[in-house]
Amino acid sequence: MHGDDSETIETSDGTAQTSETDLQLTRRSLTRTIGAGAFAALAGGVDGLPSFASTASAAEDAEPYRPEYHFSPSEGWMNDPNGLVYKNGTYHLFYQAGEWPRRWDHATSTDLINWTEHGTKIPAVEPGDTAGISPFSGGAVIDENDTAGFGEDALVAMYTGHHYGDGFDAAGIEDQRVAYSTDNGETVHKYEENPVLPSDVGDWRDPRPLWYESDGNWRMVITRVSPAENRPAGVEIWESSNLKDWEYLSTYESGGEPWETPNLEQLPVEGTDESAWVVSMSAMDPRRVEHHIGCFDGTEFTAEKAIRADHGFDFYAPQYWANTPENRGLYIAWMNNWNYAMETPDNGWQGEMTVPRTISLVDGDDGPEVRQHPASELTEIRQEQLAELSDKQITPSNADQVCSQEASASGPLSGTDVDGRTLEIVATIDPQDADEVGLRVREGDEQASIITYDAANEELRFDRTNAGEFFDEGEYGVADAPLKPLCDGTIELRVFVDRSSVEIFANEGRKTMTNLVFPDWESTGVSLFADGGTATLEHLIAYDLSTES
Repeated sequence: MHGDDSETIETSDGTAQTSETDLQLTRRSLTRTIGAGAFAALAGGVDGLPSFASTASAAEDAEPYRPEYHFSPSEGWMNDPNGLVYKNGTYHLFYQAGEWPRRWDHATSTDLINWTEHGTKIPAVEPGDTAGISPFSGGAVIDENDTAGFGEDALVAMYTGHHYGDGFDAAGIEDQRVAYSTDNGETVHKYEENPVLPSDVGDWRDPRPLWYESDGNWRMVITRVSPAENRPAGVEIWESSNLKDWEYLSTYESGGEPWETPNLEQLPVEGTDESAWVVSMSAMDPRRVEHHIGCFDGTEFTAEKAIRADHGFDFYAPQYWANTPENRGLYIAWMNNWNYAMETPDNGWQGEMTVPRTISLVDGDDGPEVRQHPASELTEIRQEQLAELSDKQITPSNADQVCSQEASASGPLSGTDVDGRTLEIVATIDPQDADEVGLRVREGDEQASIITYDAANEELRFDRTNAGEFFDEGEYGVADAPLKPLCDGTIELRVFVDRSSVEIFANEGRKTMTNLVFPDWESTGVSLFADGGTATLEHLIAYDLSTES
């Protein structure tokens, strides 16, 4: 289903304006009556992919998977975050909207939790005498010094123009374009001399500009997904003085691997007077995000190490907010996977973002190490403290049972209020002699999302094979990540549960894991378990999360 384009007016100068009142997003204000037939229509699935085979049992809510505190569109399709920029206390989030052709829609927030939608800002151009132009992903900056000539403090966006339409020789070509706003995103104009970087090939996309302080000029990264004549595949680096006239500098080569949605960020290394540069991009086969850490001299990027950004299945196309105070390293990603995204449950909307998170670098034995944490603003939606426990034994005999309703009277969470669809749980566990220890969330009758630490193999796993609809024992059922215990032998888990997702930040942000789940409405239980020996729950605190005070 597509968003309603009737709210958007495109004028002759390429301007898009919202003609209706901007829409304030809260979960309950979006609740609509959608019958079980809408779910049943999704039954079947695709060969080799998960299938959504039955209706949800969430009769209590017409949108059982609408997230409470993650951004999702009020209606229609959404994928990559685009044009992320901070200005005057407001976070701007543009994003890819519409199943086809794509367009840029816009939302804003002052707290990264509650978002107001503002409609379409960069619409597609339909095919006519020439091929259509679908605005693919890109980034944005605040042009404080009016280098582009659009106005002081203009919001300037770079995006890919993807040419499409049957029968056109240009179909599939991707070039680079500019759009700008002088009224904080309320009105966005397409630059009349687009494209600023013409092209006669495809697979060249996702420009993201940035200010390079060392020489007072602009840089931009673009991914060359597949090699072209005289250009290898990888992340290209370009230079400009005005955001319109660009000069090619170099390519950080991918070795032939297809990459997309690049970022180039300079971050301080905590505990030192140094900084390092990070290229974050999406690798396409298999789908994942990587952080490449190294040096940038203004012309070339040289990597010293590369790590996987997230070990779940549903973390893709991340982008950093530009212009944030104190260079927070703040970014967000699309919480889905192209291998099955179009088949996921559809309640009139599809697609959601991860929680905003920060990336920081700390000094390690082998150079800078990455730490990732949920944005601090998330603590503001903590409501009731459901429980706080310390020094509890977890044994196979006293572990909470598979269904929370059947929990043993001696189980560590027995008698607590730890239960719900929207939770934050912070737990420190000493595995001791247990082979495995873990946490079940969104637990119900023979259903749970299971977080397991395998102590013998030093591995963290997330199992959604029996977590509800859609996912099963196939390729996308179990995610895993290597995870060494902390120096005192414990593991630390910070878990965010929403109505259709589980995000894990492990061992003080050393590893993260992001996954969608589609559990029954009644599945709200939480329990602890250990296998093969005894573990100790050193500390656990759990909160109910809500955007409504």
